[in-house]
This record gives sequence, C-alpha cells and structure tokens, in this order.
Amino acid sequence: MRTWRFHEPGDIRNLILEETEKPVPGPDEALVNIHCAALNPADRYLVQGQYPRAGTPPFTPGRDGAGIILQPAAGGRFKAGDKVCILGGLTGVSRPGTLAEYCPVPEAWLAPVPANWTFEQAAAAPLVHLTAWRALVICGGLTGADTVLITGASGGVGTAAIFLAKARGARVIALSRSKSKRKTLEAMGADYALDIGSPSLEQEVRQAAGEKPVSLILDTLGGPFLEKCARIIAAHGRILVVGLLADLKSEITLGLLIHKNLRLQGLSVSAFTPNEIQDAWDSILGCYGNSSKRPLISRIFPMEDVQDAFEHLHAGPLGKVVIRITEHRVER
Repeated sequence: MRTWRFHEPGDIRNLILEETEKPVPGPDEALVNIHCAALNPADRYLVQGQYPRAGTPPFTPGRDGAGIILQPAAGGRFKAGDKVCILGGLTGVSRPGTLAEYCPVPEAWLAPVPANWTFEQAAAAPLVHLTAWRALVICGGLTGADTVLITGASGGVGTAAIFLAKARGARVIALSRSKSKRKTLEAMGADYALDIGSPSLEQEVRQAAGEKPVSLILDTLGGPFLEKCARIIAAHGRILVVGLLADLKSEITLGLLIHKNLRLQGLSVSAFTPNEIQDAWDSILGCYGNSSKRPLISRIFPMEDVQDAFEHLHAGPLGKVVIRITEHRVER
C-alpha cells in the first residue's frame, strides 16, 4: 500500500511517500480503507519531534480519517463495507495514522459516517469539533447566556467552535487578521468578527460585547494572546487553551487571574475515553440536526500532494485541509 512516513523527526520534508505492506489488524481492531484524511497542526508538530508520545519511526502520521471497513473486528458492531470515521484514540500519535491507504483502528474509536455527509466532511470534522466541544461544553460549561470569544477563529477548531457555540445559543465574537475571513466568519454565524491585530482590540471587544461581557474564551493561539485574553475577559470568566499556533510560551499577569477570579485551563482531545467521545460525537451531530451546514473545508489535495497540503495548512487557511487518499470505491 501507499503511505506517507518519516524515518527521523525533523523537517516536514522528512515525510515521504512510500510503498509498504498492508497492515494486519490486531484484536478489537478494524482495517479501514482510508478514502479521505484531514490535516491538523499537531501532525506537523509530530513530524518535527515536538509532540509527546509520538510513534517510533518509520511512522505514518494523520489523526483524522474516513473510509470503508475492509476487515471488521471479530464480533464487532461494524461489517465489511460500512462507512466509518475515526473519532480519536492514539491513531496518528503512537499508532499508525491515516495518511495511508489502509489503517488499523480500534473499533471503539470508530463511528459511522453521518447520513448525507461525504467522506471529505467526515474526515474533516471529528478532531476539531471534539476539541471545541470539550473546551466549550465539558470544560467551559457553555450556556446560552455566555458571550464567547474565539481567537484564531478561521482555523478548524475555530470554525467548529463558532458553529457549536451558536447552536447552543451563545453570542460569539470571532477574531481574525484577514478582512475577507472576518466577513466569512460573520456569514457563518459569528455575531461579530474583529481584527485580532488591532491595537484597540480590548476596547473593540468590550464595545461589541456590550452589556454581556465576554465570559468564556477559546484560545487556539497561546503566546502573547493569553495575556490579552486575561485582560479582555470579565470577572469569573473561563479561558480554555487548546492551541499553540502563536507560540509555545506565554507571559501572563498573575494579578489578573487572582483579582478577576479567572479560571485558566489547558485541555486536549486525547483526554476522552472511548465512551465519552462517542457521547460527545452524538451531541455534536445533534447540533447539526437537519441543518444544511457542514464542516468547513478549505481545500482538497490528492494523496501525492501531501507536502503541498501541509504548506497550505501552514499558511492559515479558512477551514480544514483534506487529503483524498483513494477513490470512493469499496476494495476487497
């Protein structure tokens, strides 16, 4: 089979397309013929040797994927030919990932492709939606009374968070440097979309929030933006940090945390158990309900162009970057 692997961590160019043997699934695993995968910033970090618990090279990254069951787990709930997507677990972290034609996945981390969704949409949605759900709902206690601020709102987690927060009845202020992206974010449902690079950002956010100040922040950037978050948020607010796109390190005025009684929390989607992630995914799909909205995809690349796809991701696109691994046919 064809697979993208790196033999030593470092530059993203260490990731190369190779021919390897088709994997043999272990106990409680299903062998999935991957039709589409989706990229995440963590995939690049893993190749660069900056991600904890990474698999031993040669290793195939890729955490998001959707495809068709080729070989089901013995006594499992799926059968050959079923369409599935991967919700989480250690696939693409310490277990072989989805940038390959075939991927063995523990059945507990699989879910059916939602009705009327494409493989591209089913590959793009899980990781970012589950991250946003864990931050907003499970850790943040989101209610319809909240005003939510989302930094880096045009990325995969950001766009998912806008959809989920609005579906739960909250007000949303989205931040992005790009004027065109801000217009799109408002069209997606954000009540306000502001320039994160504005020197008067704190004042602009307070003016937009009005009588309902920001009570919950989902931060995908880290770095210098964490201090801004602490200054913007109202007393007793919750700041949930899910990303490090701006910088791995931050400086923050501790007095803000103390005197405003703030809660600052980092979180990872990997904290889900299989049962928890299935329940969260069901709740996310419930938010879509009969809506015509679907996960936002920036661009779809063929399998041969994974390096170009990583460059596109690094440039900060609006929505998810998807890789079409195989044509949409059942392989026997």
